[in-house]
Amino acid sequence: MSMHRNLQTPVEAKDRGVNAKSKQDAFDDLPVPSEAGPIGAVVWALVGPVGDDHLSVIAADAAEAIDVFLACDDGEYCAAGGLRVVEGDVVIDPGCCNGLDEWRDWVGAVKGHTVGFGHDPDVWVEPRGPLVRVWEDESEFTMDDVPGPNARHIDFARDDLPALLLGVQRDLSDFLRTLHRWALDVVPAQADRLTDAVDRRLEISRRLDL
Repeated sequence: MSMHRNLQTPVEAKDRGVNAKSKQDAFDDLPVPSEAGPIGAVVWALVGPVGDDHLSVIAADAAEAIDVFLACDDGEYCAAGGLRVVEGDVVIDPGCCNGLDEWRDWVGAVKGHTVGFGHDPDVWVEPRGPLVRVWEDESEFTMDDVPGPNARHIDFARDDLPALLLGVQRDLSDFLRTLHRWALDVVPAQADRLTDAVDRRLEISRRLDL
């Protein structure tokens, strides 16, 4: 069983008002290093949905988009996505209206709490003694809270969850370093502020309370 951070890219999120110029890079008309194409798309996914007033805005350039991102309040921010759980051929993605900035909510499952991650599908994490069960869609349950015959789920050892979450944190920390290198090439004047804001809003570096 594995967990991966999952951020909706601009192409995946087009129906939610986030726009991109190409699948390769959201800033394809700017001097982005060729090896940094995917980072441009991720940056646009991070800075695009800074608030309801900006969901359909296309900035003139990367610096303008990042300025808007930096000006918004931390409490207004949501990066659509979350943690993807994979076991064999079964893949459970977070539901809509969930954010990668909520990835620390998984700590609740470590402590024995039931946690929800968005809706449509209604992803639901249920501690079951030594196990944690991730239901793909709570809406498949009957009125008696009994899963329907096709309700997909993944079980894993609850004791494994802290290490999995620490692995996610390491991945996100690696992304921060890559983001900073990208920003130094594309928007050097904003590189430090952008990296600090992403770290703060996604709550990456702060110690996990496990």
